[in-house]
Amino acid sequence: MKKAVATIILVITALCSVFAAQTVRQLLPMTGDYAELLKEGQTLSNSTLADGILHIVPQGSLIYNRAQEATEEENSFTVGIVALAPYPENWKDMTDREKTLALLNIISAVSQQKGITYISRTAGYKPKTLIEDSYCISDPDNSKSRIEDPSFTELPASYTEYSYQKDNRFGGNTFVLDYNCTDSEIFLKITNHTKMKFGPVTCVEEGKLSMFIDAHLAREGVLVSCLATVYDRKPTIKVLFYTVDIEESFRRRITGLKDWFVEELK
Repeated sequence: MKKAVATIILVITALCSVFAAQTVRQLLPMTGDYAELLKEGQTLSNSTLADGILHIVPQGSLIYNRAQEATEEENSFTVGIVALAPYPENWKDMTDREKTLALLNIISAVSQQKGITYISRTAGYKPKTLIEDSYCISDPDNSKSRIEDPSFTELPASYTEYSYQKDNRFGGNTFVLDYNCTDSEIFLKITNHTKMKFGPVTCVEEGKLSMFIDAHLAREGVLVSCLATVYDRKPTIKVLFYTVDIEESFRRRITGLKDWFVEELK
């Protein structure tokens, strides 16, 4: 009898784990066929300069709280994207916490971001390298203090690391990476620790860029949401005869991060 009860409890526990996550439509109660577009592999994008960002982040999530703050902030603008990544086949027997731990180990592997590409209009809508170098560092004031990527066996409530990245638009910069974790979500905030320059011109002052990457478990897969907020800057600036589209630059950056993350998840 005890054995039968124990078996029933295990079955119920397994079923609860399988059906704990909400559906995409529950997390993103959009009108129209947006949920279906995400399931087809499309990426949705918007900004606080257009139709807003609250409808493209999961409701009740950590990144939704951030999106609400961004909507109310002055002297800033925020771009956002969302996509759905199917679960790997070998994840089907994993608990939500095990899945979230696996997501953390993917997203914190900073060195693996080297070589991230984006689709360049100036290159004829072909892939172009965005991140030329990327690694973790022990000291945000010393870009040469390179260390190995972290590896987690338990899910921490929070974690902070530092990184150095060289990209094809703003050169080399250091960043502070702050993680917050729950059983169903990894929420990462990335803040620039150095000024981001286009040539000799400072486009983003230290601490005036916040990028957010969020991986949230849904019934159909992982909802990957990204935001980028720039403070005290207009969306575009003039550098001599060249216009730097800051909004589009960071939309490309978070799109490149999203594409890399989805590919790593496979």
